[in-house]
Amino acid sequence: MTRVKNEVSEDLQLAEEANKKLEIIEETPQKKYVVVHDFKDLQDGNTIYIKGDIYPAKADQIVDEDRIKELSSTKNQMGRVLIQEQG
Repeated sequence: MTRVKNEVSEDLQLAEEANKKLEIIEETPQKKYVVVHDFKDLQDGNTIYIKGDIYPAKADQIVDEDRIKELSSTKNQMGRVLIQEQG
């Protein structure tokens, strides 16, 4: 019986820690980016972005950090900086 209580207690602790991590992630404000050069995003359903647009187009869309790095550097198919962080 004690073993079952210990396992339940450990499971509750793990669940509480996971919830705390989720809260931290949800509270972290998403960085905003502005398009500095027109492009078609081949990884976003061929969405066309025009200079001055907000990236990503959908406000609730989460973009992988590697993709942000790719678009904000010259290490992409166009060889140009396509987005920059909004200040």
